[in-house]
Amino acid sequence: MKRFLVLTKAMFLIHLRNRATLFWNLAFPIFVLVIYSQVFGQNTVGNTDYMSWAAPGMMVYNMLSFGLLSSGTIMIQMREKGILQRLQASPMPAAQLVGSYLLVNVAIGCLQGALILGFSALAFQMPLTATGILRAVPMMLIGIVTFVALGQVISGVSPTVGAAMIIGQVINFGQMFITDMVMPIDMMPDGIQKVAPYLPAYAVAQLVRPPLAVGTYSPDLWPNLLIAGLYAVVAGAAAAKLFRWAPRG
Repeated sequence: MKRFLVLTKAMFLIHLRNRATLFWNLAFPIFVLVIYSQVFGQNTVGNTDYMSWAAPGMMVYNMLSFGLLSSGTIMIQMREKGILQRLQASPMPAAQLVGSYLLVNVAIGCLQGALILGFSALAFQMPLTATGILRAVPMMLIGIVTFVALGQVISGVSPTVGAAMIIGQVINFGQMFITDMVMPIDMMPDGIQKVAPYLPAYAVAQLVRPPLAVGTYSPDLWPNLLIAGLYAVVAGAAAAKLFRWAPRG
């Protein structure tokens, strides 16, 4: 147990010492919310003011970005620096490595979410309730695990950090505007409206937003849970298959 805690602390520090992680996953979302508040702040989406609708979506986008980009590239960096090989040679079981890495990613994802929600409540008077937050937390965890699993697939197929960044950015920005995170899907062309509900970011947004914005679950709770769960399971299995301790020779 002691080795697990030491490894978890070390991985947590590796993430926090990464300046790109600190900026893109902690500072950048706040900056974007401020911009959106100036441009769209007077609008509503259905019966919800835009910022209360957009803040949970930005939180989901942040989880997506962290899972695809930060989480995936840090694993590659650990591989390239020989950290994974040293861990492989240690007496620590591989399951503890996976558990530690996942725990760190979940902790950082929750920290990001808390920062966004806290800022939104203070700056935009987002009407958060204890019940809504409690209902949203399990959905956030599902989203974090799903996106981290997808990020580990990228780290498994990418030979370098640069390649992982390109793949991750394409998938990340490809979903940013079309999956109901920051722009309502009914503003999208019909073709996108038909495809987007089957993408992971859309499913997670529908799981996280209703509890935070209005305090209730989405009417499509179970279909979206199924879609997010399928992505998590399939991506997790693929990531395990593609995992490498050492860089490709």
